Amino acid sequence: MSETPRELLGRLYDEEFGLRPTNFSIKPVHVANGLARYLTRRSYRSTALATTLRRWVLNQKVGLDEERHPNSEILALYSDAFATREGHAPDVGALSMLRTLAFDVFGADGAAYEDPDQSSYTLSNERFVTRDQSDNRTGLFLARLLSAGGEGAAAAHLRALLASEADPWTTLALPLLSLAEQRDEQLDDEQAQFAARADHLFALKDGVLASPTLARLRSSYDRLARFETGEGSKLNSLRRLVLFGCFVVHVHVVARWSETVAGAPRPPILLDMYDGTRFPLRDASRATLRAAGDAIEGLMVARFRSEFAAVNTEAAAADLVDQVEPEIRDHARPTFRPAYIAHRQESSLEPRDAVAEAFWETGLREIRKGGGHPVEFLTELGRRAGYLTPWANQGRGGKLQKRYGVTAEFLETLIAATVEPGQPLDFPEFLDALHDQFGIVVGRRRDDPIIRANNLHGAQFGTPTSISEEDLRLNVEALRQAVLETGYAKAYADGQTVVTTDPESLASL
Repeated sequence: MSETPRELLGRLYDEEFGLRPTNFSIKPVHVANGLARYLTRRSYRSTALATTLRRWVLNQKVGLDEERHPNSEILALYSDAFATREGHAPDVGALSMLRTLAFDVFGADGAAYEDPDQSSYTLSNERFVTRDQSDNRTGLFLARLLSAGGEGAAAAHLRALLASEADPWTTLALPLLSLAEQRDEQLDDEQAQFAARADHLFALKDGVLASPTLARLRSSYDRLARFETGEGSKLNSLRRLVLFGCFVVHVHVVARWSETVAGAPRPPILLDMYDGTRFPLRDASRATLRAAGDAIEGLMVARFRSEFAAVNTEAAAADLVDQVEPEIRDHARPTFRPAYIAHRQESSLEPRDAVAEAFWETGLREIRKGGGHPVEFLTELGRRAGYLTPWANQGRGGKLQKRYGVTAEFLETLIAATVEPGQPLDFPEFLDALHDQFGIVVGRRRDDPIIRANNLHGAQFGTPTSISEEDLRLNVEALRQAVLETGYAKAYADGQTVVTTDPESLASL
């Protein structure tokens, strides 16, 4: 056996998703850094910024912060960056306050460290871009999506925003950023090999992406960028473009099984607009997220089964088990053989299927002790981006279990990615667009069988979801009210609600 379960699982992640969903503390700032690095093909070793920000560093042995880079060191190394207009040295008290405020601003997501190449800063300009790999090629996936078949509106707008220095954050950090070492970025041999495994995801047909899901997501991303070009705030534009990118990754990963295997289910995204206060909606939304994890697992197990198509006898499976068990990391505690035996004997699976299940489970355990399911990666991104919220606010339910919902900011982003500037939609048309582009449902009558089956394609996927029609219809009305509150819609006396990204145009309707 040439690949351990972990190595094989990593290759399948590369081939199916174009990224590795194995960082379970991933943050949008990591995605922003990776996306900017691959779009600009540049990074910066910003030692001056990292040293200035990290005055205090946790000593893990004693559990206390210790001063690693005092003001005297900073002034000795970077005095010109802090000198007053008259050339005088800065007040030490003012420098301390500046360093504290700068850490809060540029390390707002907790990803700024002593080593600048392991840091991902709050992004406002390309000079903040580092070599931090914490995004696990999520940024590369998005950059390839936005550039496939030619650079689209989103890639062009992001490049323009990153090139601009006209914002307070860049102005504040520029004296330190100007000391950074600029580096051209190209994929090394290993990264290029991993990226090549995903080339098929970005294949074109008649000039557009052949994948229907990715084609729709690319179109939505470019639509959002066209909206952002007319907006005034550079920082808000960057934030929304990155947060939407996190959602794009979520939709892509969850939909992948349905694109790879004919007839495979695709779970819907049921938005709970009641903040968890209506328990049936809360539980139904949670069920669609749980189904997303099941869909990912279904895809991976199907791929493992195809990898081991030749393992069709008990003897062949036994030989494979003998090869794999010594290769996995925890030699003192066998894990692969017991998993195979359990699936073969207790679940009565055929040898190939038992091997596939054992590879999946062992690969997850090798990635992280106790297991590391890709849905945890998606959950962490969604929690921080604003479209996943706690399923319950008590105990471990809020920490570990989530449901779909939207913050006011993410709802505005979703509207801008769905409604073309200058082309308003009636509210039912808007809901149709959410369904078609992202698989989002909220509870219209036509959504009932989808929600109960946990499958956009209709056939039952997993345990049926029980929810009343009244709760679903109330959820639709709650979304309509939320859209009105954003200012991107107007309700008329005849019951019509029009959604637009150009509210001023509604005055002429």
